[in-house]
Amino acid sequence: MDIYNIETLASLSGLSRRTIHYYVQRGLLEPPEGGGRGSFYTDSHLRSLERIQELASQGVPLIHMKALLQGDGAAVLAEESPGVQVSSVQKAELARGVELLCSPGALSLAEVRLVAAFVRGLIERRIDDADKS
Repeated sequence: MDIYNIETLASLSGLSRRTIHYYVQRGLLEPPEGGGRGSFYTDSHLRSLERIQELASQGVPLIHMKALLQGDGAAVLAEESPGVQVSSVQKAELARGVELLCSPGALSLAEVRLVAAFVRGLIERRIDDADKS
């Protein structure tokens, strides 16, 4: 298990120290191990930050991230759609009005980006074809 100080974690994650502290404060990221000047972060913290960035890139609001990170995505979606039975899913908007719903782990972020690019291309061709008619 690797351990990191806040400077190294910030560098590896591409986030600022302030953002990392904010995520800890909001409960999105576990507090560092140890205490005071001897506190440190682990690979688990780095993976959590990568997941937070992935969710942010998908447009997931911070208010929903905590539940998603704790594996309670179904509760978030049920809250948004009362009366609808849902399972734990990840949602990515591919284009206006077009969303991709995936079971956790079904697709990587890179795969979602490939699907999004493909769908956007289809939509653009459809728009171009409609403009030519």
